[in-house]
Amino acid sequence: MLAALMLAPTLVPTLAAAQSPLDRAMARLAAASPIGRTAREEVAHAIARLRDPETRRQTRAALFDPEDCILSRAGLDAARQDRIIRGLQARGWIDAGLQLATVRAALFPALPGDGGPCPHLGIPALAAPGGNTGSHHSWPGGLAVHIAVNLRSAGGLADSYSAIEGVTPDRDRIDGAILWHDWAKALVLRWRSDGTTTDELAVAGAGAHHVLGLAEAMRRGFAPEQIVAQACAHGPATGDGQARVQAWLDAAAVIAQVDGRAYRATPTPACFLAHLADQNWIYSDEAVIRTEAWLKARSPALGIDPSAEPARFRLCLLVPALAWLGAERVFEALVEPDRVTALLRQALTASASSALCPAHKTGRTRLIGRE
Repeated sequence: MLAALMLAPTLVPTLAAAQSPLDRAMARLAAASPIGRTAREEVAHAIARLRDPETRRQTRAALFDPEDCILSRAGLDAARQDRIIRGLQARGWIDAGLQLATVRAALFPALPGDGGPCPHLGIPALAAPGGNTGSHHSWPGGLAVHIAVNLRSAGGLADSYSAIEGVTPDRDRIDGAILWHDWAKALVLRWRSDGTTTDELAVAGAGAHHVLGLAEAMRRGFAPEQIVAQACAHGPATGDGQARVQAWLDAAAVIAQVDGRAYRATPTPACFLAHLADQNWIYSDEAVIRTEAWLKARSPALGIDPSAEPARFRLCLLVPALAWLGAERVFEALVEPDRVTALLRQALTASASSALCPAHKTGRTRLIGRE
């Protein structure tokens, strides 16, 4: 199955493994999205470039195979999870005032195969959102788009430094770091029934996905240089930032239950470029905010009151529009309202098969028709 995915990266063959009807609808929407497909192809090509065969194999499986084993969760029952949580709280990396059950649900969310040798996501990682509600890439398949843009950004930066200054950054380490940095968003950003995502726990001052991704990379035995570059995505390891990056690495080692001495926060070229390449959220956050505001202003004329029907607004209009078009494309077109309307009509028509909004087919017809 993975070989077929690499030839034509699609999420459709794996939807039967999704965890719920909502997950299936979201994954189906991600699979159909043109920007999602382009992003998955970009990710697949980057994986194919990785030099180490084992890193390449494991990265491909983690991002494309919903039944790939999450090694940092293997055999981790509730008692062991609580011991890890207490250790993190003792070091000040998780709020000690939070109850164990609350932290456990956020740090170790339920998975198919929990407690056994092969816990797994149940949906393809690249069908997940790339950010939490209201932030960058917060739509089905947004994770693939976020990773793909970061890979392109890193390539452009590396080429610039090479052409102008004659340096040769290690693209293999950088690409590996980028491919793994946001993987755990598929683990912690779960869809709620109203089209929002679950809240993310803070661990050592970063979103849990950051530290959990590091923990999984450690358990998989990836090169320490790649893992340190991955840790730098949220801040370079210089000045006061060096202690912050080290805290993320140390917290990840506790979660992964590995010896963390090999992972030292070091300001390498890969560290800096992995950090710089992760900055597309600045543009994308604003695009999501403006796109949602525009859609909210327009939706009453389309038969949806976003204040009275927030779930319907998200599931029948906002989420499909973002997944199909991307927030940046709508943002770019906002100066031409007729163009935006045409784009939305195309997006909602094409995404209707996702069954995300089955109770409002009449409303959908109004949404995509001319008033």
